[in-house]
Amino acid sequence: MLSSSLARPLLCLCLAAGGLLSTGSAAAADGLTLALAPRGEAAVAQGAPFHFTARITSDHSITQGVFFDLIAPNGAKMTFARQLVAVPPGLATEISASVIPAQWFKQRGRYQIAASLDRQPAGSPLAFEVRAPTVTAPIFKDVSGPAGVATSLPSATCGRWTNGSAWADVDGDRRLDLVVTRMQAPLQLFLNRGSRFSEESAARGLSTAGYVSLGAVFADYDNDGDADLYLANDGPDLLYRNEGKGTFVNVTAAAGLGDDLSSVSASWGDYDRDGHLDLYVVNHSRCAGDVSLSQLQYHSDHLYHNNGNGTFSDATSLLEHDPSTTLDGSTIGAGFQAAWFDYNDDGRQDLYLANDYLGRSPDRNHLWRNDGLGPSGAWQLTDVSVDSGTSFSMNSMGIGVGDYNRDLKLDLAISNWGANRLLRNNGDGTFSDVAEQTNTARTFQREARRGVTWGPEFADLNNDGWEDLYIAAGYLVGYLTEDDTPQANEVFVNDRKGQFLDLSAVSGADDDGQSRGVAAADYDVDGRVDLYVVNQGGVPHLFRNLTPKGKTHWLEVNTIGTRSNRDGCGTKLILTVAGGKMRRDVYCGGTSVGSGSSKIVHFGVGAAKKLQSLEVTWPSGVKQVFRKLKLDRLVTLTEPRV
Repeated sequence: MLSSSLARPLLCLCLAAGGLLSTGSAAAADGLTLALAPRGEAAVAQGAPFHFTARITSDHSITQGVFFDLIAPNGAKMTFARQLVAVPPGLATEISASVIPAQWFKQRGRYQIAASLDRQPAGSPLAFEVRAPTVTAPIFKDVSGPAGVATSLPSATCGRWTNGSAWADVDGDRRLDLVVTRMQAPLQLFLNRGSRFSEESAARGLSTAGYVSLGAVFADYDNDGDADLYLANDGPDLLYRNEGKGTFVNVTAAAGLGDDLSSVSASWGDYDRDGHLDLYVVNHSRCAGDVSLSQLQYHSDHLYHNNGNGTFSDATSLLEHDPSTTLDGSTIGAGFQAAWFDYNDDGRQDLYLANDYLGRSPDRNHLWRNDGLGPSGAWQLTDVSVDSGTSFSMNSMGIGVGDYNRDLKLDLAISNWGANRLLRNNGDGTFSDVAEQTNTARTFQREARRGVTWGPEFADLNNDGWEDLYIAAGYLVGYLTEDDTPQANEVFVNDRKGQFLDLSAVSGADDDGQSRGVAAADYDVDGRVDLYVVNQGGVPHLFRNLTPKGKTHWLEVNTIGTRSNRDGCGTKLILTVAGGKMRRDVYCGGTSVGSGSSKIVHFGVGAAKKLQSLEVTWPSGVKQVFRKLKLDRLVTLTEPRV
């Protein structure tokens, strides 16, 4: 982060081996000087931003580029920022800046910031100390090979910019299985056999039918007790019904689904609370002509109502009058992801749509408030994007939903080309972007390299009771960037005080490939959330969570609806422990991009020694309170029928 102003004189403070040294500004040629100084103590906790200033004086008028390099304890160097600065003759210009070393380096110890003017060294380096983090850093290890899920994906092509994966127990053995989309390459279904996974897509009746698969999500749409699969394709989508024990049959045509468009993701949610999961399919675009971004052909999204008899009806008109025109419509654009979630706590699932701001007539993001049945008997979904403060025109790629500040209101994270957005739910129907003040914006990955982020996912990665934020990142070579500069994924750890620590390099999950979708699940049921990260033009990674448990505990909940949909999608759970309350909801797709995390809800509870209560509010409105649940286990809760 950089800002500049005319400044008063200041002193350059540097850390030396013996402690703090006070030195004057280092002189440069032609009466030009540059001095670096910390804003406060010359030390910072790992993952937190170190703030400093640079003061430039000159005897004559200059306009030059100021570059800042971060030098790690082992000598490794990263140019992290630059700024064009104008200095009036005889006056000074001051730049305020910050850097988070753990974005790139995992070491603690003595770091230095070195400045240069038009790449010529200027002034003395500023030294500072990186100390231990104030929270437990989550630790991951890539176990793709040993676990038997190693695979690879082709590179992105125009209009086919993302891929995803999804978790579910498809064969009823109480182990979470994994499906991975691979564009034109064959779909893969990995069955969890305990110590390893086994690829069994063909034996289980799954394939892409020759189409290009980009997204996947599981849900029990027919309420028969097993996980069905929806594939979002560039070409006709596919719905596979699970026949039991993990064998699938293609029922797309019979269900009335399978539009021949450029689908990238799908989200399940019961918007009318009739006990049957409805479906929102997000379509992006296809490239035409010279495949330039200005020649994109937009495709309309579709909302499908579940009729309860195995078929679906197109209900897109609930969101706009004429889906065939952009004049009155809000579902036509370069969409990437939609999320069902109850942002205003009225018991009805609302819908947020993240649109990519590309092409000749791009559309903004949309939030539809679910207002229930109207006077005419028709269901009402009202666009409140502008009033809610969520109508961003940005390159939205994915959505995360969670309650990061534990105020029991659902917040949003949105990925972007540029700064991420963290939308805090204000509780009055509006949201505020707090990414900058929470240290989650990360506009630039390094000097002159704007971030390109994809799948966000909230999860408590260190079991301290507070949700952290993982965001996949990766450039689009030939579209948004000309070269394949590595861009690490982002691991923001909740500091429990309203901000986040960037502990990406420390975590081991800072994959620098062209990452897209992220699917979270505790696949080994050890009480720690694991991550599957899909990389285009490379290899995906199964990051097993190996964070030391210490004195922390956890609880995981699998919901089974009876009056509500069988998966319990949309169920709200509020857990009370000695440290306060925390909220988790059941999602069936809708988060990250083109992916489906496990529907099993995970609570880390920190050092709490017992659970006081768990309040469960089902989509039907039925409420239950459980007061005798035990720690450190997965429990299955069933909605009462009456």
